[in-house]
Amino acid sequence: MQTQGPTPGKRRRTWLWILVAVFGLGVVCVIAIAGFAMHFFATHVSTKALSPAEAFKAFDVAKAPFKDQPPLFEMDDRERITALRQLSDLPAAKKPAEHMYVLVWSAEKEKLVRLSLPFWALRLGRQKIDVGTDVFDMKRMDLDIRQLERAGSLLVLDHRDRTGQRVLIWTQ
Repeated sequence: MQTQGPTPGKRRRTWLWILVAVFGLGVVCVIAIAGFAMHFFATHVSTKALSPAEAFKAFDVAKAPFKDQPPLFEMDDRERITALRQLSDLPAAKKPAEHMYVLVWSAEKEKLVRLSLPFWALRLGRQKIDVGTDVFDMKRMDLDIRQLERAGSLLVLDHRDRTGQRVLIWTQ
């Protein structure tokens, strides 16, 4: 007695179930990625309406550990960025930086934006930082993430413009 393979109808149903399972898995993955992104954003970005006095106090507190350390970059009135020191010239720190912090004060909106960016997240994408706000676009500084992490805790940029907007970037 010969045994025959599955009938054509059963083969089609098997492939249909496989396709449904793959599609379902894809939907679950998209939902998981969206949930992770929302959680990451909620824990690493905060925006707060503050008075100018409260905002400047926040900048003073953030800058205090760096005392008289000059920043790596300066920005002129035309928003041209100039390197004051080269990252590659800095010695390696005993402990590499774990986070890059960005503090942006919008005088017009009276809002303070705080970003806390772990270096593992910065290394996932391109090797250049690309964090945009309505006030400041960091990709113009052309930073190398690995060099920045290697240098440890340092002041990257401290800038105030004529309109009262301020940007402070540092690593720890």
